[in-house]
Amino acid sequence: MPRPKGSKNKTKITVENVDEKIVAVETEIAEITAAIKAKKAELKQLRKAKIEADKVAAEKKAEEEKAEMLAAIEKSGLSYSEVMDLLK
Repeated sequence: MPRPKGSKNKTKITVENVDEKIVAVETEIAEITAAIKAKKAELKQLRKAKIEADKVAAEKKAEEEKAEMLAAIEKSGLSYSEVMDLLK
């Protein structure tokens, strides 16, 4: 049996229903936009924190290497001039 075609199968859309849906979608878009802005701000702060943490870690590593070199120089018993001559 063939299906009937035409306006019988179309859903009826009321103007009030469409207006309510438009308002609901616009509200949802505004909420999502605000959430995206908040997440971008959070991401920016996290990137700044990572840069600072990397900088502190690099400084700490340099200080540790410096302390190790000074300890090795003291242990070797060489004078400052002797160490400088070896480095040249």
